[in-house]
Parts: sequence; structure tokens; C-alpha cells
Amino acid sequence: MSDNVKILISSSTKNLSTVRKFVEESAEHSGLDQSVVNQIVLSVDEACTNIIKHAHKYNEANTIEIEVETENNQFKITFNYKSGNTFDPNDAANPDMNEYFKNFKVGGLGIPIMKKFMSKIIAQHKNPDINSLVLIKSIDKPSSFPAGAKQFRGTILFR
Repeated sequence: MSDNVKILISSSTKNLSTVRKFVEESAEHSGLDQSVVNQIVLSVDEACTNIIKHAHKYNEANTIEIEVETENNQFKITFNYKSGNTFDPNDAANPDMNEYFKNFKVGGLGIPIMKKFMSKIIAQHKNPDINSLVLIKSIDKPSSFPAGAKQFRGTILFR
């Protein structure tokens, strides 16, 4: 059984918090562990930022559709966007971290973060003017929490 939802945003960094919240709530609804949810949210923030910055050059007239789907032990996030350049993160080389820290570099770690935390990344050019970036997280084992259940985090004191 598939469970999917989507949102449409203007291509602006002002909407990143909305995207993070949307994906976080969807991942939690799927019953994923909080550490996995955090990895997915960080990867989604990096992917969306790259589309806004590099594909759309901060042009807020552009839009990004973000669809989240849970199916067949996979949590999948698809970014569909018009215009801009197609870029496949799989083609980017990972930075030499020794050189990175030696030279006090800042930024440029978004793609390595996505590659580290996500199981698969797919970049597609679907139509003459539509690009798609898909982030997939494999779910190794089904959660013991039913969909929609909230996990309690805190301390219960028994007397």
C-alpha cells in the first residue's frame, strides 16, 4: 500500500522551514526512527537549497513540487521543478576532507551529506522543461509503531 502527499512552494529559501516540517511530519507519520528522520530532513534541506540556488538562481517566480511517498519499505522524496539546469549529484566527487579542513573551507558539503544519508539519489530530465530529483531512504525493518502514532520521549517517574 502506498501513502503519498505533496506540496508546491515558490523557489525561495524562505520556504525551507515549510519543506523541512512537511517532510519531518511525513517521515514521523511513517514510523521512522527520529535519527533517520533527522538524516532525511537534512538531506531534503540540502537538495531543496541546491535547486533554489543553482537551478533557479534564487528566482522566486519558479516553483518546486515536493512529493513524499512511502511504499515497499522505501521512503521517497521527489522534487519536480521547471526550468533551470539538470544536475546529477551522483556525478559530483566527494571533497577531500583533509584538504577541506586544512583550507578552512565553508559550504559544499550538501551533496556528500545527501549521499551519506540517503540510500539512492536519482536525477531525471523528464520533459523539455521539467527536472526531477528523487531521494530514497530504504527502510530496513518495519517500525513497531503504527502509522500516525507518536513516540513519547521523556521521563516517566513511578513512585
